[in-house]
This record gives sequence, structure tokens and C-alpha cells, in this order.
Amino acid sequence: MKRSLILALLVAGASFAAPKVAPRLAAHLEEVSAGELVRVMVVMEEQMPQDRLMALTEGLNRDERRVVVKHECSRLADSSQREVLAYLNERAAAGHAADVTSLWIVNAVTARADRETIERVSTLPGVASVDWDEEVPVELLEDVVAGPQDEIVWGVTKIRAPDVWNAGFNGTGIIVCVCDGGVNYNHVDLKDHMWTKTGYPNHGKSFAGGDPNDTMDYNGHGTHVAGTVASDGTAGSQCGVAPNATIMIAKLGGGAGSWFQAWEWAVTEGADVITQSWSHKYQQYPQYGLYRAASEKILAAGVVHTNSTGNQGGQTGPYPIPFNIPAPANSPPPWLHPDQTLREGKAGTIAVGSTQSEDWRVSSSGRGPSCWDKDRLSTLAPYDDYHYDPGMGLLKPDVMAPGLGIKSCDFRNTSGYTSKSGTSMATPHVAGAAALLLDYLDTLPPAQIQKALELTAAVVAGGVHKKGKKMNDYGAGRIDVFAALELLKKSIGIDLKYFRAAALEDRVRLAWDCESGAYAGFNVYRGTGAGAADAGRERLNAELITGRTPFAYEDRDVVAVTTYNYWLEVIPVTGKAELFGPAPATPGVKTAYAFALESSYPNPTTTDATIAFSLPVGVSGDYELAIYDLAGRRVRTLDAGAGTPGRREAVWNLADDAGRDVAPGVYLYRLSASNGSAVRRMVVTR
Repeated sequence: MKRSLILALLVAGASFAAPKVAPRLAAHLEEVSAGELVRVMVVMEEQMPQDRLMALTEGLNRDERRVVVKHECSRLADSSQREVLAYLNERAAAGHAADVTSLWIVNAVTARADRETIERVSTLPGVASVDWDEEVPVELLEDVVAGPQDEIVWGVTKIRAPDVWNAGFNGTGIIVCVCDGGVNYNHVDLKDHMWTKTGYPNHGKSFAGGDPNDTMDYNGHGTHVAGTVASDGTAGSQCGVAPNATIMIAKLGGGAGSWFQAWEWAVTEGADVITQSWSHKYQQYPQYGLYRAASEKILAAGVVHTNSTGNQGGQTGPYPIPFNIPAPANSPPPWLHPDQTLREGKAGTIAVGSTQSEDWRVSSSGRGPSCWDKDRLSTLAPYDDYHYDPGMGLLKPDVMAPGLGIKSCDFRNTSGYTSKSGTSMATPHVAGAAALLLDYLDTLPPAQIQKALELTAAVVAGGVHKKGKKMNDYGAGRIDVFAALELLKKSIGIDLKYFRAAALEDRVRLAWDCESGAYAGFNVYRGTGAGAADAGRERLNAELITGRTPFAYEDRDVVAVTTYNYWLEVIPVTGKAELFGPAPATPGVKTAYAFALESSYPNPTTTDATIAFSLPVGVSGDYELAIYDLAGRRVRTLDAGAGTPGRREAVWNLADDAGRDVAPGVYLYRLSASNGSAVRRMVVTR
């Protein structure tokens, strides 16, 4: 390629000699003055394996996942970056470096450093590469183009968001982090549902340099994006897809390090969705491999990430296929469509293209496929799984959304609106749609949200795209969030965590909990036969039992020393009811329904953890409840004794057998007895 030849000639004429310094940085260092500090990213050789993170977070909820991901990646960063950080901080004290920052999301360190420092740090043990973290002008990062004025907010209606509101879901309780150039948090359409937390007076944090509390928008892009996510129409126009979602602000700078810091912070502070309408494009020499590594961490944390695909679709000369789609949108998504027959690694970025009001693809929208072939472009390393020509590459974009003539909030005052166009405007439609679906069921993982949006997407006009198909340039089609909601209602079953009956002297106490699923409520039945079709079975509750898990119900109309069988009927939001049971109990004779190890509470925990477990009739010998670390080492024997039936609770004070406080991290707790064993995970934070 032409740019590769130019770069090679630059480096060939340079005297800078450090093999781990990227050629582009080496060429730049030849042009800077003595002592000038250059922003760089020092990448470590050791990286967190994605399969390990996915295994550690399997079965955890989003809050637990984000704690585990940060802890495990931070532990790796702490151990591998120690010498690099010590050296750079020493050089900073002498005036040869500044702004030294550790990143766990990609196991790298960013800093501004002079030439001598850069050359020396590249030789330290464990360093894989040192590259230029160039500050790219904002106008080259935003994926916005000039568009016509349009007083009708057609995009919200087009994706059928109002139908989802009418079904009772408007984004309440869902945090969407807008990673952009700031947000006018005083706009009346946003003001009453901005994220708040002590220590963040302006609803977020700036990573753009300068005052970290300066999250205000000074050019209009971020406010427009935030409005498309969550404008509630207070000033007169309904612009937001999820009008009651909470907006968190992460203000970006122009370098990759700034973006990685923002994503780390958003994951740590509880964002459910990250939406970004900035991208690093081919001509800006993005570090593609680092973006994909960061995207993998976001996926492991269970956070949805929507990103624009740029507006260079009509410029395949300077932005050639398969590099027309910019970073991070070129990374794999959480779910692979059946038409993606080359099925390799997954990451967390849902790439969004742009459509107009008649569902035609906007010609400037980024074009696929993307490619991951490290021999073709070194900055794709270490990834080498989606080859193109030969090979199909990775279908891109993933979905389309309205992006032409989109009306949303204006940053210049607190009640105005303005119109913009581009994939920057399409992307927050998808973020808002994700917030609506999470309002329906907040345990939905990113893959399930993407899958629902892709399988229900509308055909993009032009005679090429077909219903149910995914293809380059069109993705799976233009999203229809109401159709996605209806699909989820039909396809998500109830995953019952436990259902048990505990007999007391004069009553029977029933308890149950659900792992996942959308339920309308529950009915409790009692009978004296053992079969599910017991003719004598009667419903005990007069009204449907509703609320939040866990649930409990007491049957006081019992006769001592009489055995009863109980069933639980789960009524889903839509679909067929499910019956669980029987759970036997004999009042006057204490019993437990089954061998069970319950989830610890609270989880994550900072002070102590309560673990409840049950042993059924028929247990012989002793039982044991013990705590282990992830290496399988026993940390604490928490409870042990004779295996008598019943339900017990044990409290762990987060100390080992010697009384020493344990380190933050993931721990396993195991219940073993003669009739079986069970293992669960808990997360300890400090």
C-alpha cells in the first residue's frame, strides 16, 4: 500500500533505533525538538486471555461481572506494569515524562515522554511495543455529516420505540454512558435524568485533559447523541428512544489512551450501555488490536457497546475495503449471525450503519467487511481469525438505524433542538433500543440484545438486502425495537434457581428465586398426591404473587404430621405457564426440599457474606462448607458437621482460617455431603 511505502521510507532514513518502537513513532521522533514530550502507549506482552474472563464471569450478573473483569485485569496490570510504571514515574519526577497512566482494559501504560525515555522504556522486560498515541482532531473522529433540517423526529417512530413505551418500558434504571465530546447536562430534555454520584459534580468525568469535572459540551455532537438516547421532550420535541434512561458522561480526548480510560471508568462506575459515535479511521493509523482487546473486556463485563461505523463509505480509495469500517466498530460483535459462516472470536462492539426515512442505506455509511489478518496489517496483531480475499472477513455493519436529518438536543441553550446526520446519529438509536430491552429484562446479556435486534430488523431498501439476512454494507437491517421486544418475550424462559418447602411446627414455609426470565407472577398449589396432575391439588394464593425475587409464602392451614406436596406455577409475561415441583413437607417434622447451595448475599461483598444451604432427608455422614480461591487452594472451612436435614446459614467474615483478611477477588464456595456437592462463586471487593 502507498502509505506503507511512505512509512518505510521515513523509517529507513531515521537514525532512531529501538526495535519495539512502532515505525510511525520512530519517524515522528526524528521530527520533534530535543526534550519535547510525545504521547505514547506502552503495551505489555502479557494480555488477559478472553476465554479465561468469559469462564470466570459465566453465570454472574452484570454488577458481578464488571467487578470480576476489573479485578482480574487489574491484577495482571499491577504485576506486569510494575517496572514500566516505576521507570516512567521516575522520569516524570525529573521532567522527562508526564501524565503516566496505567490501563487495565488493554494492559498498557500511557504517558507523554521524551525521546530518550521512549527508547529506554521500550527495552524494559515485558514490553511488547511502544506506539504513538496521537491526538487526532475531534472533527476527524466524529462520525457526523451535514444534513437537512427536519422538524419531525422520525427516527424514534421508525424503530417503533413508542410501542415499547406503551408496553411499559422507557429505559428506567438503565445507565447509558455517552462517550463523546461532553454533554450539555442543563438541557431540560436531559436535566432530570442525568447520572449522579458523590465526587462527580457534573454527571461524569472528562478524559480530555484539563479539569476532570469539565464534562460540558462545547461543539454540539455529544449533546445531540445524548438527546437521541434519552431526550424526554420537555422542551417540546420527543427525540429520545429511551426517554427515562440515565445519561452518564465520559468526555473523550483525541488519543486512544483517553478512550480506554473512559471505557474502564464506565465499566467500573456501573454503565449498562456504552455508546460512542467517535471512531479511529484507517488514515489515522489506529491500533486495531488494542481496540479489539478492550472490546473483549467490555463484553466479559456484560456491558452493551454500540459504536458508529463512520461516514467514509463512499471513499474506498483512502479508506479501502476491508479497512473502510473504523475502530472499534471493526471488532467482532457479541453474537455471530448464521450468515457469518466464518465463525471465530467474539468481542463486544455492535457496529451501526445509517439509513434515511424511507429505509434506504445512506451512501456515506461505513462499508464492510472488516478483516483480522495480522500478516496483512501489523496493527491487527495478535488477532488472525477473520481473513478476507481469500475468506469472507467479518460482516459489517451489524445493524442499521436512522441517521439522516435527525433532530435532537442543541448544546447552545437549554431548550433548543438541531438536526445532524451520520452514523453518529444512528448509533444512539441502537443504544436507546438496548436500554429499552434492558428495562424489560435487566439480566439480558449483550449477545441476546444484539441477536433480538438482528433477527427482527427491517429490510433496508435497494433490492439487495433481504429479510432475515445479514450482509456487508446493510448489516442485518434497520432495527425494530418493538419487534425485538416481542421476540424476547416469546423466547426467554424462566430459569428457576430453587423452590423448596420447609416444615415448621404449625406451618410450611415456601421459598423460591429466579435466575433469569420475565415473569408476571406466581401461583402456589398444594396437594397430597405426588404427581403434577394430582386431582386433589388446590391453589393457595387468592391473588397472583408478584414483586421482586427472592419470594416466600407461608401455608398456615395445615395439620401436624401430615405430608403435603407443593407446586409452584410460574406465569411468564407472555407464553405458556410452567409448573415446578412437587416439594414435600410434613408440619411438625422439619424437612428440606432438596440438597441446595444458594447464592451468597450480598454479592459482591465488602464486609461479610451470608451463605444459605439445605440438606435433604437421607443425608448420611458429615457435610462441609468451605471457601477456595481460583487456584483451588482452601481459604476457609466455614461450616461442617453431621448431615442432619434442614436449612442452615453460615456467615463468612472475609478472613482465612488464620484470621487474616482475604484479598479482593473471586472466590468459590463448595458444599459437599454424602448425596452430592455444589459450587458457586462470589466476588470480594474492598
